[in-house]
Amino acid sequence: MKILIAGGSIAGLSSALTLSCVGHDVHVYERSEVPLRGRGGGVVVLRHMLRFLEQHGHYTQQMISVPTNVRRRVDIHGATVNEEREKLPFSSWDTVYRSLCAMLPRAQISYGCEVTGFTEHAAGIDVHFDSGKSLTADMLVAADGGGSRTRATLFPEHASRFAGYIAWRGIVDEAAFSPLEVETLVDNLTIFRETGHMFMAFLIPGLDGSLEPGRRRFNWLWYRNEPNMADLHRHLTDNLGRPHHSSISAGLLSGESFVELCELANTFLPPVLAQLIQKTPEPFFQSIYDALSPTFAVGRVALVGDAACTVRPHTGSGTSKAADDAVSLAEAFSSDFDPCVVSTLEQWAARRRDEVDRLLKKGPELAAFFGLGNGNS
Repeated sequence: MKILIAGGSIAGLSSALTLSCVGHDVHVYERSEVPLRGRGGGVVVLRHMLRFLEQHGHYTQQMISVPTNVRRRVDIHGATVNEEREKLPFSSWDTVYRSLCAMLPRAQISYGCEVTGFTEHAAGIDVHFDSGKSLTADMLVAADGGGSRTRATLFPEHASRFAGYIAWRGIVDEAAFSPLEVETLVDNLTIFRETGHMFMAFLIPGLDGSLEPGRRRFNWLWYRNEPNMADLHRHLTDNLGRPHHSSISAGLLSGESFVELCELANTFLPPVLAQLIQKTPEPFFQSIYDALSPTFAVGRVALVGDAACTVRPHTGSGTSKAADDAVSLAEAFSSDFDPCVVSTLEQWAARRRDEVDRLLKKGPELAAFFGLGNGNS
């Protein structure tokens, strides 16, 4: 089949790779003018995805991770409350993204092209672009993120729901600190938690993928309840005064929000963790929303990644879910698939919805346990 993919982030690239593996003619269209860089923080290694690609002859060792072996909880002074051995394979968004890009021929990705709509007909689907051109394909895969334009077209009445808490996030070079300043944070997933907020920090590869001590980066996340919608909207206004729906990317956080973030860190966090925030050059901001598409496929259109549904980030499964979406879609359209595209997509969507239901329930359950979200303070 000829398959077009809207969105060239991890969900879109993963889908392109897996569908190409089973023999389809796939092309990715990304609205950004250039390859994405520095768009996300730490991620859990995509084990299911790696197995699938290795089975189809792809070398995947580039998807490396920093070996983290201990989960450690600290108190307000930074002293250990408890710790347990747990192997946690954290990589970085950049490392995974670059690896996926390297596995796809450059000619399969078009930058500066945004899918704006589509028209289905008996012979296929016409996909429309912001340039005014249209292309005909057998299937469109929407991997255009949490604010999916495709999902909004399919389900105009659908609305995401604010979960009652936010996440401040950031990445800072290990080299910004002396070894003594961060010695208790190395090789650990470090957690500080009190009712209404939770902070996590761990090492990820350097921007160039390096695992060498001193060249790695610290990834941190700070979840905080946010009952005041006026404050939420203020933080969702960037440094140019532009409002955003749910997040502020690195480099766009307003000076006012950054100052407030540092003040909050000094008040509520152990000094060993507050220093990570203070030395982060470009923190970013995310309001936590729940978004679930009524179905993951309509006609010849499939929804994957955050376009299909968002999972709470503290489940550690957003990127791996996108990869699993891609693998399951390729398996549905392997050599023995039903020639009726619409029927195959309908069956795939029903199965996939059932499979992600556990993840969708896990997020709110964890949030409630941590004292985060609506009904907690």
